[in-house]
Amino acid sequence: MKKRVISVSIIMALISVTFIAGYKLASSYKSANTAIGYAEIARWSFGSDTSGNIIRLSNEKISPGSNGVFEIEVDASASDIDVEYEIKVIEERNIPTNMKFFAEIRNEQGGVINKTKEYSTFTELASNELLGNIPVEENNQKRIIMVYWNWEYTKYDVSLEDKLDATLSYDENGKSSLECGFNIEIVGKQKNK
Repeated sequence: MKKRVISVSIIMALISVTFIAGYKLASSYKSANTAIGYAEIARWSFGSDTSGNIIRLSNEKISPGSNGVFEIEVDASASDIDVEYEIKVIEERNIPTNMKFFAEIRNEQGGVINKTKEYSTFTELASNELLGNIPVEENNQKRIIMVYWNWEYTKYDVSLEDKLDATLSYDENGKSSLECGFNIEIVGKQKNK
């Protein structure tokens, strides 16, 4: 009987070992797949070649009857996303009150995208017209803004200080400045989709 108990114990042990070994072998056939999630961040780039953001109407002296043009460039050519831009006038200095302004907004190749109506001040022109969207398009991610100005001549000038033609600022010593121009800010941001 002792042999029988030992035999049964050995058989039970062998069955247990076989069962455990089979379970281990079966569990070693598990497999796992891995994946990596990633995204590339779009490049953001915005700038302007308008040096110092100070705009002068002319490098020459101007007077009633003068006219001219100045250029503002907005550049998003290195951006991978659409850019919204806006030109803001921070300060106007000594701009004659009867000066008129209008603009042509051109693409990178010089083609006219928009021609604005005429405004009495550069500030009005900028806040109403000098803003827009630059889409991501090859060779079309710059805007060249040509601002035309005309200082109308009034034949009724009766004094040296013509209130219609000029508004001069004075410094703390009471000295007038004859320089006229604008200080602007060019703002660019990612277009909200």
